[in-house]
Amino acid sequence: MSENLHLEFVDEALTLVREAEEAGICLRILGSIAYRLQCPGNLHLFDDMARVLTDVDFAGMKLHNREIRDFMVARGYQPDEGVYVASEGARHIYLHPDTGLNVDVFADELYFCHRIPFKGRLQIDSPTISTTDLLLEKMQIVEINLKDFKDTLVLLLEHPLGDSASGNKHIDVDYITGIMSADWGFCHTFTTNLKDVPNFIAEFPAIGAAEAQVIRARVDELLQTIEDAPKTMKWKMRARIGTRVKWYQEVTEKSEQF
Repeated sequence: MSENLHLEFVDEALTLVREAEEAGICLRILGSIAYRLQCPGNLHLFDDMARVLTDVDFAGMKLHNREIRDFMVARGYQPDEGVYVASEGARHIYLHPDTGLNVDVFADELYFCHRIPFKGRLQIDSPTISTTDLLLEKMQIVEINLKDFKDTLVLLLEHPLGDSASGNKHIDVDYITGIMSADWGFCHTFTTNLKDVPNFIAEFPAIGAAEAQVIRARVDELLQTIEDAPKTMKWKMRARIGTRVKWYQEVTEKSEQF
């Protein structure tokens, strides 16, 4: 796939967000495109990844399902009826026959290994989901791979930790901690992955010592805050069982698009 076509797909994603907004529909980009849009100061770090772009992923709301469908069809996209019906409207898939671009829309939540809710979250930022939800998106992957760690490294280098009052470019530690303190399974996956993030700094020769220290410090602070936070009784009871019982949903398809 040519670089020009790659950029055309990014432009198409941004156009869809803008035109949907004009039609009263809230769509927000997630996945690999969102990471690049949210990390302009470190965009050069993605250059060596050579990621082939064949699809664009959006977060949306179920209450807009019919409007989203009409909106996409009017722009030449063909819907996958089977996926929509099987997911009970939680997921749409569209294909544009001319460009070959696949578009996924996840309604109300992203649920692969763990649930990431979108209700009340999509207005935090635009044109992508929030930096906080982008971090959750990567760290919820049980069978996480190198590209996911690379995306996470760039995100943590670009965006400081904060809270909901810090601005939409900060990673909201309070929000993440609230989720982790109520869900042992998600907490186990998230913290296991986050602890491993600094081990992949060497994959980015362009990351200097000072930048590496910024990433390590943010990882350590977030891990410590999660560990120190009081946990719910449900969390404590599930922790006793641990990994003897599966703590995540198996991902059978579409597990590599992020």
